[in-house]
Amino acid sequence: MKNLLLTILALSAISASAQTNLTDADLQGAYSARQYNKRVVCHDPSIVIDDISNPSSPTYYIYGSHLGKGKTTADKNYQEWTVFKADEENATATNSLFCNTGGVLVNYSQAYSTHAITSVKDYTGKNVTFGNFDAHGWQKKGNTVKGMQWAPDVIYNKTMKKWCMYMSLNGDNWCSSIVCFTSDNIEGPWKYQGPVVFSGFFGKYAHNSYAAANDWKNTDLAIATGATSLPERYNVGDKWGTFWPNCIDPCVFYDDNDNLWMSYGSWSGGIFMLKLDATNGLRDYTYQFPYEVNGKAATQGAANANTTSDPYFGKKIAGGYYVSGEASYVEKIGSHYFLFMSYGELISTGGYQMRVFRSDNPEGPYVDCNGTSAIAKRYLLNYGAKTADNRGVLLFGGYKWNPMSGAEIAQGHNSAFTDKQGRSFVVYHSRFTNKGEGHEVRVHQLFLNDEGWIMAAPFEFDGETITNNDIATKASIADSEITGDYQFMRHEYGQDTENKAYETAVNIRLNADGTITGSEEGTWERTAGTDYIHLTINGVVYRGVLVRQTIDYTNIPAIAIAALSSSSGSTTLGQKSYTKQQQVWAVKADAKAAIKYTANKINLPFDDGTVLEEAPVLPTEGLLGTNVSWKSSNESILTSDGIVKGQGEVTMTMVISKDNYVYTKDFTLNVEADVVADAPVYYPESMEKNTNAAFWVNFSKDYYNLKKGSKAEFKFYNYSNKKANWNNWCLVAATAERGAEGYSEHFALRADNYGWFAAAGGNTAENTSNIDFTMQSEYNWDTFKDDMDGSLVDMNVEFTTGNVVKVVSTITTKAKKVYNYSFSMKLVENQSNVTLFFVNEGSYIDGSSIATGIKTPMVINKKTESEGKWYNLNGQQVDRSYKGIVVVNGRKFLNK
Repeated sequence: MKNLLLTILALSAISASAQTNLTDADLQGAYSARQYNKRVVCHDPSIVIDDISNPSSPTYYIYGSHLGKGKTTADKNYQEWTVFKADEENATATNSLFCNTGGVLVNYSQAYSTHAITSVKDYTGKNVTFGNFDAHGWQKKGNTVKGMQWAPDVIYNKTMKKWCMYMSLNGDNWCSSIVCFTSDNIEGPWKYQGPVVFSGFFGKYAHNSYAAANDWKNTDLAIATGATSLPERYNVGDKWGTFWPNCIDPCVFYDDNDNLWMSYGSWSGGIFMLKLDATNGLRDYTYQFPYEVNGKAATQGAANANTTSDPYFGKKIAGGYYVSGEASYVEKIGSHYFLFMSYGELISTGGYQMRVFRSDNPEGPYVDCNGTSAIAKRYLLNYGAKTADNRGVLLFGGYKWNPMSGAEIAQGHNSAFTDKQGRSFVVYHSRFTNKGEGHEVRVHQLFLNDEGWIMAAPFEFDGETITNNDIATKASIADSEITGDYQFMRHEYGQDTENKAYETAVNIRLNADGTITGSEEGTWERTAGTDYIHLTINGVVYRGVLVRQTIDYTNIPAIAIAALSSSSGSTTLGQKSYTKQQQVWAVKADAKAAIKYTANKINLPFDDGTVLEEAPVLPTEGLLGTNVSWKSSNESILTSDGIVKGQGEVTMTMVISKDNYVYTKDFTLNVEADVVADAPVYYPESMEKNTNAAFWVNFSKDYYNLKKGSKAEFKFYNYSNKKANWNNWCLVAATAERGAEGYSEHFALRADNYGWFAAAGGNTAENTSNIDFTMQSEYNWDTFKDDMDGSLVDMNVEFTTGNVVKVVSTITTKAKKVYNYSFSMKLVENQSNVTLFFVNEGSYIDGSSIATGIKTPMVINKKTESEGKWYNLNGQQVDRSYKGIVVVNGRKFLNK
């Protein structure tokens, strides 16, 4: 205890030390930007290390769908790749990846017809004839090889001393197969060895080379099971996907005993696993899988969606019931086998993301931090804003650090590997918010927390040398380095992926006394003698690691924390409420570099010597964990908040600070802008105070004209019938009052995070008119309808000189929960003013009780002159004939 006290006192002394003032000279060369010019486009990347050809200098290869591929020796970053051999656009055999059984190069489209293996041991161990199985012939009639070569996985077969590529040749209506190619060289040419597994053999759809009737006879079903007719459980017609897998997305791996396994499947009936024969790379037909339902032996009969082991398809390890889930990948990291899955749809708006389960055994069972099985027992939506099932540890979702030009979204279909240094990595493709459906490969290091669960590093791998063993056995980062200003990001389940939502960072501070302050509050504790760290935020313990990294697209060093609430948190569904098995990142950038970066990148509204003809919008959001503030030399001319109070010369000082470093810069300005008047406060009321009104009927009693460069505040209570999210207030910004000449609506903003652009067309969900707008809310959608009824809304609306309407609302519920909701839109046409009004459907608003300060005003029955002057709610003096709420001697009354 004495040593702990001394450590805290020492850290407190450091924290309390005087700040260091920085000059431009101090920041010279503090950071530089980085560009990557050799990124690789490879969908569904599977990584493999060639340390066979040249053990002292390994080459790293990725193979992906549609013959996407790349290689690199730059193992210090995995950001520069070289493409080799021909792709699917090649119509000849020139530079082809493939050859026929005689070793002659052939075009990829001809590579699937004849295989090399002609005999195998069947399920009884007897040598039988094998083939010929034409994989292209098995595809549904009309399907081509081009565009259907999906997600290969490559491994070095230690018994055969050959490279084996497992390729899924997809076909419509489940007419797919996974086949094995072999090569002496990892770059090919690859020779068709033989098929591993088929799907879709239920006798309904014709194939390229086979009729629909008895199509099962053109598969290896008899070799694997001894079947002499199609078993009843496979005779399911178009319901195949309800019960059985689509045979694509292979992952082949060795277990600790050098047994060779293959997981495979996509959506449909789930993910299954087969044991392979290491002597030929194909299926080990002698390894028998029993027929089991819900993990128990069962009699074979009609199909059962709860089949967990099947004599032909093997053992089910994940998915089923058509829940989303594909791209299974198994990697042993530490003492566990980790199963990676990709949930959602792979397009940019599809909610694609990586989930993780683990097991002590290669065949499972695989579970998440909650002990929830990777196998589904019924259909539940498991991705996107409407998710009903959060099984699987979310490795990370869409995110954006400031130096990134666009956010990463829809990351998935990953592979993983552990190098000879003991470092583990995840390799995946990502789409981006600024590149449409374009995608590229990214590689992040993986770490284990002190409960043995994996977490991804916040930034791409950039040559860091630390391993999981290092983290567990030594403290490479000093205690004094941990304190400081961080950017904090949490990866939430239930992201609105349909609208390309992504996480951004907020600022927090890890203080020397073990507290966390800023946008998140809590405590932190480092495990002595290790690089393990625990962050306790809102009562949830995130168990993580401390590592050194480099911030993407810069050379800025940072201390990074990756942490996971692997045994703490809430499992209540909802984007904000579900905090169990949640990953968080915290990053402390080098202070000088972050300050220099902010000084360079911050968008300033003026230069030194500028004549201000309009009020400036002062940037106050720091970058990379910095804090930005302003100090005025004369608050009577221009305040530190940027409000014009007078005219004349003033010096505004920008202050950028981080981790006890401070940088200041002065701007001498001549203010000629108009003095900004205080924003008026309005208390709007609906015409009808009931919750029965239909759409576009119940308008506010008044219109509000907002001139450019001015602000207004609205305060009111919102009352709803709670039948739908949209049964709440709606703010309309228009060119004029309804019915007036030239009337049109710039936008209508509903309370439920939705709006439409009436004049321009489109809405906030489908921005077909490319309107420049932002929208952000903090709602809990599970309680939204109840929260909004009776809530107090404090809304500030500003019409900037830049032709932008900004709406910022603070919503306080009856239970005193507070939500922030903001929206901004740059108007399409330049306007001098906007007209505002409200409209409610199934709801109404009432600001009168706020204006009066009492819910039930006193009624004046007798008027006397001694009562003093009367004022209405706008502050205007009125006479005794005025009807309504009046203010008399500071008290509010209702005069009838």
